Amino acid sequence: MIPELLAGFETLLPAVPLATDIGPWDVLPPGVWLIFGIIGLPVYVTFFGWFLGKPKDSKTVALGSTLFLTLTSALWFGLFATTLVIRLLFF
Repeated sequence: MIPELLAGFETLLPAVPLATDIGPWDVLPPGVWLIFGIIGLPVYVTFFGWFLGKPKDSKTVALGSTLFLTLTSALWFGLFATTLVIRLLFF
């Protein structure tokens, strides 16, 4: 029974596009559009709402922007350091 199920999955595997199968017409892989476009959309709306919203408080804008950029920088640099450690330990 299990070999018959696996045979059905083998026919599906070639139809799944891989990240390495990007043609020259594709600017960015789908994951980049997903992360920075769809998932980041609420963050962008919030960030721009601080600048474009009414009533606008400059102190709140400065505090929110500084906090946002600090947390984002800490996340990116922390993940970068983690990938360097993983690369040293496992590769």
